[in-house]
Amino acid sequence: MASRLELPVGGATSHDRDVTINEIELGYLTQLAGWGKFDERANEALRAKGLALPDGYRLSVHRGSTTVWRIAPDRVLVRSDTALSFESATDLAVLDLSDSRVCLMLEGPGASGLLSRVASLDFSDMAFDIGSFAQTAIHHVSVLIDHPGPDQFAILIPTTYATSLTSYFADHLIGREATKSGNG
Repeated sequence: MASRLELPVGGATSHDRDVTINEIELGYLTQLAGWGKFDERANEALRAKGLALPDGYRLSVHRGSTTVWRIAPDRVLVRSDTALSFESATDLAVLDLSDSRVCLMLEGPGASGLLSRVASLDFSDMAFDIGSFAQTAIHHVSVLIDHPGPDQFAILIPTTYATSLTSYFADHLIGREATKSGNG
């Protein structure tokens, strides 16, 4: 059985930039999908919750502790601290994904450098603005990476890969302060 790291894990990149890896509470993750008049229907459902459909596919909408990502032409993800009821939404398929994802937070001046080492994207401030996100693969696992603030990246990872990807990130840090729990 794989060992599980005790979080948070701290260390530095090969460029001596500090990074902290921590798992944060995901809360509720809801997917809205549709067809036909998806934009109209999704906007109605989101506006009823004080939210909005993002203008583009790489931009997230943040309202307090709630985030909306447009992940496909007819699909959005909504992350929130409280359960949002979309049952009254018409012509939308609503799916609760709360148990299917884990949220890792990478923080510190080396966070973008660490991500650039493990994913084939440019995470520099010039290329990956605050408020943007990307869907990509890390170590052959599909993830969503959000940039909510300076030196911060939230990564939504399928639950079944959380332990292995957390270790994969930690293995790229020098002088990491981590202990292992579970079966070694």
